[in-house]
Order: sequence, then C-alpha cells, then structure tokens
Amino acid sequence: MLALALAGLFVSLYLSWEYTSPSHPMLCLGTGCDFVRASRYAHFLGVPTPFYGVVFYVLLGLLIFSGSLSSGLMRRRLRAMVLPLASAGLLASAFLTGIEAFVLHHWCEWCLGSAAAASLIFLIAVIDALRAPVGLEPCRRGETLAQALVLIVAAALGTPLFIHLVHRGSFSAAPSLVHPGPAALARLIRPDSEALGSPRSRVTIVEFGDFECPMCALAQASIERALAQYGRNIRLVFRQFPLTSVHPQAEKAAEASLCAAAQGRFWRAERLFYRKQADLSVPALERYAAELQLMPGPFQACLASGNMSKVVQRDLADGRALGVRGTPTFFILRSRGNARPPAIQTIYGPPQYAVLSAMIQQALTRPVQAVAGPPLANLRARPSGNSHPAAAVSPAAGFGGNPFGGDDPLTCSANEARRAQPAEIRTPAARQLFQHRPRALFIDVRPASDYKRGHIPGALNIPIEAFEPRSAALSRRRTIVLYQGGEGSGEDACAFSRAAGRILLARGFSKLKVLVYKDGLRGWHQAGLPIQK
Repeated sequence: MLALALAGLFVSLYLSWEYTSPSHPMLCLGTGCDFVRASRYAHFLGVPTPFYGVVFYVLLGLLIFSGSLSSGLMRRRLRAMVLPLASAGLLASAFLTGIEAFVLHHWCEWCLGSAAAASLIFLIAVIDALRAPVGLEPCRRGETLAQALVLIVAAALGTPLFIHLVHRGSFSAAPSLVHPGPAALARLIRPDSEALGSPRSRVTIVEFGDFECPMCALAQASIERALAQYGRNIRLVFRQFPLTSVHPQAEKAAEASLCAAAQGRFWRAERLFYRKQADLSVPALERYAAELQLMPGPFQACLASGNMSKVVQRDLADGRALGVRGTPTFFILRSRGNARPPAIQTIYGPPQYAVLSAMIQQALTRPVQAVAGPPLANLRARPSGNSHPAAAVSPAAGFGGNPFGGDDPLTCSANEARRAQPAEIRTPAARQLFQHRPRALFIDVRPASDYKRGHIPGALNIPIEAFEPRSAALSRRRTIVLYQGGEGSGEDACAFSRAAGRILLARGFSKLKVLVYKDGLRGWHQAGLPIQK
C-alpha cells in the first residue's frame, strides 16, 4: 500500500507541475492529456486538481508509516483511519475518470494511473481491515525497516525520473475529431479573439502564431496575399502561441500586441512585430509603440502589469487542446452554409500561396466532407515546390497531429529545438571552405527576392519553403554550407538555415558535411568578402 501511495504521489506531483502552465511540455502516453489539462476540470477552487491528489497520497503515506512506528491503541487508530481515506480517494478517482469518459471524451493516461493506484489501495485497505487482529498490536521493527527501504528506493528512482520528465517531455498529438463539436470549436475561436474581417465571411482562417518565429513571418506573405485576393469572403483570426522555450521574448511580445489591441492597433502591431522580430525586448517593444502611434502611458502600464498574460496562457491552453504543437499552425473552416459542424483543414508550417489558395477555394465552393480511411486531419498540406497545388490540399476532417513523426521541420516547436542540430561555423571557417578546392556548396535559404539583391558568389538559392522536396537532389559527398541574412541564424533554433540543416540530417546526410554559417550574408559582407548580385 505504501508503494502504491508513493507511485500515486509521483504522478500527482508531475501533473501538478504540468497543470501550472499549458506551456510546460508534457510526456503523454496516449492522445488526450493536453485536452484534459486544458479543460475546466483541470482546476478546482482555483487549485490544480492533481494537487488534491498530492494531499491525499501524502496523508495516506503518513498514516501507513506512522502506523508502523506505533503500537497498541495508537497503531489501531491509525490503521482504522486508512480505510475511510482510501474510500475518499476511490470516490474522487471514480468521479474524475467518469468526467474523462462521459464529458471530455478524452483519456489522460497519467490520470488513469493515479486512479488505478487509488483503486488498488482501497482494495488492500478493505482486505487489511477484514484481517486486522482484534487485540492491540506491538510495534514491528521489521515492518518499519521495510517501509523505510521503500521510501529510500522511491526517492532514488523518482527524483531523477521526475527531472527527466520535466526536461524531456513533449506535447502529445490530440486525437482527430471528425466534424468537431461545439466545445472544440469554442476553443478554436474565442469571442474576444483578434479577428480581421466580418464574422459573416464564408471562410475563416485561424492562425496560431509566435511573433519571434521566423517561419511565422515567412507565412505572412501568403496570408496577406489571400486577404487581398479574397477580400470579404475570408476572415483572419489570430491566436497567441509563444514558444517560450525556443523564443524567450515571444511571450512579452504577445502581451504587447494585446496591449496594442486595447488601443485598436493589433493588426498593425502584428505586421510590425513580424518585421522586427530580431529584437522584441521590452525596450524595443516600447519603441515600436511610438511607430504604432500608441499612447505611451497606457501601453507601458499595460505591458508592465502583465494583465494580458492570462489571455496568452488561455490561447496556449486552447492550442494544446486542439493539437497545436508548433508555429505557424493554420485552421481553415467554412464559416457558413453547413447544417452540421464544419470540417477543418489544417496546415502545419508556412504554406505556399498556391496551397493556401486552393484550400480557401475548396472551402468557398463546397463543404469539406469526411471520407473513409485515415483521419484527413493527419494529412498535412505540404508546401511542396514541385507538386501541383491541388495535390497538396488535404481537407482535414478535424484537428489532428502531424503524421510524419514528431514535428514538421518547417514548424517551430520545442521538439524541433531538441532534435539533432547541424554544426555552426563563423566567417573564418566559411571563407576557408569558400576558397578551398573543391569548394563547398553554399546554399542560400532566403526568399528568391532577397537572393537576387545579393548573395555569396556561386551560392545556390533554395528557399526554405521549397527546401524539403529539393534536398533529395543534393550530393551527400559534398560539404554543404547553409546560410541566410544573419539575423538570428545561429541563436534561433527555428531559423531557416538550421531548419534546412535538420532536414538534411533527417535524410541521412553526414553531420560532418552539413554546416550552418552563423554570421550569414551580413557577416560575409562585414568581413569585406565579395557579394554577387
């Protein structure tokens, strides 16, 4: 019983830590942990629900261990208290399991593990009560030593395991929802979500974005082009999804955009922050407020108060519950004309405009129907540079995770940052590789327009959105040097050059032959080296 109480305590402590913030990466053994964590049942009286499990298991453990140290009447009283406490734990576990089964329709395996421990504890407590001797028992030294050994072993195993879970967790893939119900749709668009366009628009695009994410900034060209082409037919909704473990300035930038929204300047702030994402520190945000023509006093007071943090955390929780694992993630749904809840089309990563336009056109012309076979939410609209746009469109039957194993290389996420990274070099090493014969293959991963304005002589231009399909044609024998403009190409794990390097490593290229030029074109120019136009 003590061992089960310690196992339940471990689970409750881990869940209590996880439930303090939706941005904590959670190791989930199944598919519904994040949905349960994001539900209203995750907190009771303002306290994370697993914390009550911590109290239960601690009290139970104290009763059991104190009973082994006691004798006579005290031992009998302590043992008599175990069964009522175990009964309370069983009832609470049964209630919460019923909530998962009949209300949330999602399962958290950690919660089920705690419920199983509570059920076994109750069963053992009943057997112990039936077998308890009538007389007053003496203290048993062997029982005390055995329980002390259990405590020592639990601490020795549990502490490093807890540390490992905290640092190595990931975000679980949410189950696919065919024609999601009102609860899921309510999480997709909140009444106070920032929206551009009329609620009467025929198509709604919901973006979960991070202002410090290079891939999100890359996606804006396609989004702005769609807004210009389709006009009043589409509405854009922005949800905050700062990846704090990858982008430390993103959360404060998200709060700043909401402070700008309070003065009617959200969309101006969104465009400006994406352009200025190389510096989103608080002093820089205060400077940008002047460019946005915001009243400085209210803006600074709003940003300093941290009041907008609750909105950011709510958006994070909604995103996790809907299966968002990285940025940018787009959901496209037909706003009107369906008698049943709309199906959802999902895009992970920055889409090429042809892909995005084909999805919008499909939603405008007819409702997306669910089909037999694998959930369509698990088919990503891949931003391929050599495929027909229509072939890249995947009408998602609901919300779902990425089917390609882990995160997509063009999506910023904490999991991508933990993957094997390409080695980085500075300007002296890059110059040596440029001058050495045979020369290394320099690849510029910036957009074609930037490449035309200037690049390293002889460099090949493969824009990051087209890099994945074209990377298969690259030689594995030649040293490859990936570079971009120099803005954060080394510091940001989501930078284009590093993302391209991870794609090559995933394809089996040698880590010794895949290098990222950290200083980029800016460092090359500052060193007085030639630039080709």
